[in-house]
Amino acid sequence: MNATIKDVAKRANVSVATVSRVMNGVPTINEEMKERVEKAIIDLDYRPNKLAAGLKKNVTNTIGLVVSDISDSFIIGVTREIERMVQAAGYTLLMASTDNDEKKERESIEAMVSRCVDGLVVCPVSRDIAGVLKNVYDTVYVDKEKSTYDAVTYLLDHGHENIALISGEKKLSTNFDRYNGYMRAFFDNDKMAVNGNFMFGTFSRQYGMEAFEKLMARKNPPTAIVSGSASLTHGILVKAKEMGIRIGEDVSLVGFGTLDFQSLIEPQITHAKEMQEEIGKSVGEMVLSRIKNPGLEPRLRVLESAVIEGNTVKRL
Repeated sequence: MNATIKDVAKRANVSVATVSRVMNGVPTINEEMKERVEKAIIDLDYRPNKLAAGLKKNVTNTIGLVVSDISDSFIIGVTREIERMVQAAGYTLLMASTDNDEKKERESIEAMVSRCVDGLVVCPVSRDIAGVLKNVYDTVYVDKEKSTYDAVTYLLDHGHENIALISGEKKLSTNFDRYNGYMRAFFDNDKMAVNGNFMFGTFSRQYGMEAFEKLMARKNPPTAIVSGSASLTHGILVKAKEMGIRIGEDVSLVGFGTLDFQSLIEPQITHAKEMQEEIGKSVGEMVLSRIKNPGLEPRLRVLESAVIEGNTVKRL
């Protein structure tokens, strides 16, 4: 059984208040009494309950992070950067994954709040995140609509019109933005999108494989594909190899984000920069400043990505 502050006080033959003053470095404590307390702490291997102490001050030195899918490589990259920043500031990161489920998202947020986290970061599934949080919050956002618009426009400029986009679940707010960017690119370039070329599924390698196979089995398969995540791109590459389809020759590809083994791949994938480090850094800065200054007005920080040219897009 762990020793308590009362055990230390009894061992040192002092009051609990005296033990507390010694631990908090109060300078007016008698030196002999201080030595007795310190010896009792060592003898009993006393470790103060920092959480309980923090709760009394309404501070727990913890930050909650609720993400949509903990296995997603993009989420992993962002989380690492957030964790690096908050740990450097003396906070512990508590994480929960919602598996893209709105009910689980709400429950995870409620659980974090019940644990009295000092700050909360949410990678939302629900479009009504304001209704879920019911509080002031800041937003860091990569402009997915513009990123998709730029990727599709890039392909249109290279002569492609039969362009498919493989993405995650339809209910995700970011996929609504991707859809708008996709359609606006065709509209602004006086082109018509092919019906059924926007495919919703999951941000997984498996769905990338399934969607690519379905697209290539069509009577009029797309000449180019935009992949909504690195995991999807991975699946597309695997299935293309199985089917003997050459990426960059038989079908062009623009991905979102980079694969862990990107430098080993040939051809090099044309992609929209995923901004993991930039997102994580911005989120870390904003949550830490919000903790210090809770009265700040809600802030919005929009990050813009860019298409990085590789050699997986063929000019028609």
